[in-house]
Amino acid sequence: MKVLEITVERALSNSGLPDIDYALNPYIGCSHGCLYCYAKMYTNLREVIDNWGSTVAVKKNIIEVLMKEIKKVKKGTIGIGTITDPYQPVEALYRLTRKAIEILVSHGFKVSIQTKSSQILRDLDLFLRYRNLIDIGITITSVEDTS
Repeated sequence: MKVLEITVERALSNSGLPDIDYALNPYIGCSHGCLYCYAKMYTNLREVIDNWGSTVAVKKNIIEVLMKEIKKVKKGTIGIGTITDPYQPVEALYRLTRKAIEILVSHGFKVSIQTKSSQILRDLDLFLRYRNLIDIGITITSVEDTS
């Protein structure tokens, strides 16, 4: 797994998804490397695209940028992991997802998280404490066709 550290100018982007006002993606790319993933179409980092599943870019300053942005945007729902898995293995080291959730809920934003990683269990304390502000979607993949 190759990890690139990059800096960003924005943490939040407008979302076109139903019931999600803004998107926050702490990483570009994903080490899961799912063949069906659409996220590859939404990145412009050539090194991540060419090495999909084995290269992830970490937005190392996203927390600092987020702290500034949340003071300026209208309250709403933030989708975390709209084009990356916010709990992929690199999150264990950087903890950007957890920090972002803590900041967002403490400022009254609702958070919607999408992941397929069991690493999400690490943040169970946050989910229980802020259960009225957080919803979680989990992908379960299978190769077994028993229908």
